[in-house]
Amino acid sequence: MVMKRILVIEDDVPLSWLIERMLRDKYAITITDNGLEASGWLIEGITFDLIISDIHMPSLNGIELLEHLKESSLFNDIPVIIISSTGDYRQQCMGLGAFAYLEKPFEPQQLFAHIEEALGVQRSIPI
Repeated sequence: MVMKRILVIEDDVPLSWLIERMLRDKYAITITDNGLEASGWLIEGITFDLIISDIHMPSLNGIELLEHLKESSLFNDIPVIIISSTGDYRQQCMGLGAFAYLEKPFEPQQLFAHIEEALGVQRSIPI
């Protein structure tokens, strides 16, 4: 069975490591702290089944990434979960097509639930 691929775009290194540790047994995880780098990978044709992105990042923020994905019909089917330290951008992100919006700090179960729903898999991680 091929593992689903998740791209994590987060400039908070401890948080990105935590997400990677939480998910690595079930998913293939790629991590970057740079939205521009992530966008470049997508343009180059590197495929992901899901993107988890912070809002505030250097060079290309989460909202700009959502706008880029929305403008490009090639990426319309990639669900994006936005994580942010504030709820200020929830409405804007959801309007741009984000699958979910989580405020930091969040419970791991919340993230797992959104990931599994976005990927259409049955819950396999106990709550």
